[in-house]
Amino acid sequence: MQFFTLKTTQKLILCLLAGGMFFTSCSSSKRGTVARKGGASNKKVVELDTKTIDGFEMELEEPEETVEVVEPVKKESFSKAEKVITAARTYIGTPYKYGGTTRSGMDCSGLLINSFNAVKVNLPRSSAAQSQVGTPIKMHDLKPGDLVFFATGDKKKQITHVGLVTDVKSKDNIKFIHASSKLGVVETNLLAEYYQKRFRGARRVIE
Repeated sequence: MQFFTLKTTQKLILCLLAGGMFFTSCSSSKRGTVARKGGASNKKVVELDTKTIDGFEMELEEPEETVEVVEPVKKESFSKAEKVITAARTYIGTPYKYGGTTRSGMDCSGLLINSFNAVKVNLPRSSAAQSQVGTPIKMHDLKPGDLVFFATGDKKKQITHVGLVTDVKSKDNIKFIHASSKLGVVETNLLAEYYQKRFRGARRVIE
């Protein structure tokens, strides 16, 4: 009788142990893949994204990376003055021709007319007429895009030549582009003695 009871007790213990293992296995399969601490595992364990349940370390999915979208920096468009100067410089080397307005030959006012067409500003045909448009500017206030006028003839007050300021580097170095009767379209220093003696004023047509 005792033998039967002892055997029955052992069977009950074995059943209980088997049931406990089955429960643990089922619980693990529902929660995810697990690996014992310190044990060998072929799976990658994310150290910062794990949960420990009853001595078991459960692997979690790695968080998705956040990608920051950076808007491209838009390049500022050229100013009107820069567009006019760029257009004028395309004519450098063009020979001088009185009354000319093409690349085969042009005069000083013709150069300015073509250059200001780049910003849809229509200038009068002659340098004398061009000296009446825009706003008067003192030499120390000159900036790129301004018009400069000269009296190169016998009459000291009569405007006969015009140029376009292209660069103001210093008070002693101000560049302007014009159609010279001897050299064609060139850039020259406004402070050169020849032009200083004949300078008669400046005008600002565009801001």
